[in-house]
Amino acid sequence: SRQHSRLGPFRLRSLAGTMTSMFRAPRAQDLVTDEDVKTWVLAAMDATMPALLKECREVLLFAMQEHKKVLAEQTVIMRRTLEEQSAQMIRTLEVQGRTVSRLIAFGGLSGICSALWKDLEGDRKAQYSLAVGYGLGVFVIILWV
Repeated sequence: SRQHSRLGPFRLRSLAGTMTSMFRAPRAQDLVTDEDVKTWVLAAMDATMPALLKECREVLLFAMQEHKKVLAEQTVIMRRTLEEQSAQMIRTLEVQGRTVSRLIAFGGLSGICSALWKDLEGDRKAQYSLAVGYGLGVFVIILWV
């Protein structure tokens, strides 16, 4: 306590700081060089590379298998769509073909009936019979063509 009063509180702190600096540990950068860090990093990479490559390979194989499944599903869907479109196109062509055939048949029937109508001018009974025949012809064309 006497010594404490003689040195004072500030003198003790200074003395403690001096003693601490005498026993200070060296800094990490004085002990570890850039070459050491490079060696450690390369050793870590060499140690982990096989596992990393294995995991990357597994991920890629999984992705390729999933991609194969997706492509298979898309191929089935596209094939179904093409088949449906082809069937619809066939039906459309059939309808168009029937329509063209009916137009040709109506044109021929109208042409023949028009010529006969002129030839039968004055004979009302024959013209009425021709009109009934024309009506039956239209009916036949609609049903069978």
